[in-house]
Amino acid sequence: MCIKTLDNVCPLCDSIDALAAKSMGDQRRAACERLHELGWPSKNDDAFKYCNLKEAADTAWHLGPNATADRGELAAFDIKGTDVRLIFVNGRFDAAASSDLPEGVRLLSPMLNETHLDRVADFSDDPFAQLSTALVEDGVLIEVPDGQSLSKPLHIVHLSSPDADPIASTLRVVIRLGRNATACVLESWGGTGPALVTPMTEVELKEGAKCNHARLVEHDDQTWHMGGIASRQAAGSTFESVVLTVGGRTVRTIAHASLDGEGAHAALRGFGIGDGDRHINSRILVAHMAPGCTSREIFKHLLPDQSSAAFAARIFVNHGAHGTDAVQTSRNLLLSPDAKSWSRPELEIYADDVKCTHGATTGEIDPGALFYLRARGVPESTARALLAWAFAAEVINEVPLQSLRSHLARRILAQLPGAEMLDEGIVSL
Repeated sequence: MCIKTLDNVCPLCDSIDALAAKSMGDQRRAACERLHELGWPSKNDDAFKYCNLKEAADTAWHLGPNATADRGELAAFDIKGTDVRLIFVNGRFDAAASSDLPEGVRLLSPMLNETHLDRVADFSDDPFAQLSTALVEDGVLIEVPDGQSLSKPLHIVHLSSPDADPIASTLRVVIRLGRNATACVLESWGGTGPALVTPMTEVELKEGAKCNHARLVEHDDQTWHMGGIASRQAAGSTFESVVLTVGGRTVRTIAHASLDGEGAHAALRGFGIGDGDRHINSRILVAHMAPGCTSREIFKHLLPDQSSAAFAARIFVNHGAHGTDAVQTSRNLLLSPDAKSWSRPELEIYADDVKCTHGATTGEIDPGALFYLRARGVPESTARALLAWAFAAEVINEVPLQSLRSHLARRILAQLPGAEMLDEGIVSL
């Protein structure tokens, strides 16, 4: 973040000053000032209790250089059914590698001064959200008028491409849907080399609108991914979002969903698979502000090796939000004696006539199920992989596109111990 070098210069502060001279001057400087007030998070901060960010804190991050996407690298992010693909490298649009912008979709770079960012949720206490605002150079604004739909699923791909220095970059995705409008938006985050990325997605839904959203994290193990998702919904709207983690060193997501209109529905889901000492961290707030709203949260993690996961979530039910129906679930499957998980579900209720439940479980492979498969001739390692996949499928099967589910299956099976004999034909999607 703001790390002084031997020359007593903070490269990111210099970069923020330079960006502020071009656009969003007051907002960038305010975010940078707030960043200094908050300081670099440590394990003494409750919100970062389980995140080991020491190495990231000791790194002098720089703004990423101008770069273009490598066509060979992009092939790994192909997902059938997403014919419209927008490519960003180090937070900047790569027009040559991208599709034409569809109707209702615009780039943020020419209009940063005119676009009100950070109006959906207050992330002023999160240093990485402040860094995201301070460093934003580009992004996507999706506006769908009343009663219309985004013609095809939109796939946004962001690649980190460092030079000799570790880089920091971000991207802002703003989705605004009119009454009864619909859209499906996918994000893929990848790249190689030391990087700190701070994606932020803001979603505003008017009455009856529906948005399907997925974020797929596929970085290498030198990347710290510290992202956020904020949504605000009017009456009768639906927001379904899933964060899928199959890469990265530390992957942290903060999400705030506010159900402001009667009968709104939000489904926030997450799935992550560990690798090495990868850490996956989720902090979720779902605020029921109006009567008759429903929400579903389910987060699952497969944790081999020395990987770990932490889940902290709160369901807030406001005064007068009668008829609330909310479910919050965290489940973790430990595939190694060295893996760890922590869960802290919370309810804060100020209304009567509500139905709110939460639960958290952590365990190992069921020995009874393992014995059943072994007794039928399935090798132990393969049986463990099958049971691990069955554990993951509850979340994966809710992913909006069949082609994305297949893409995920390949990624997960490639990392699951003992899955060498499995393929998409064996795993039921």
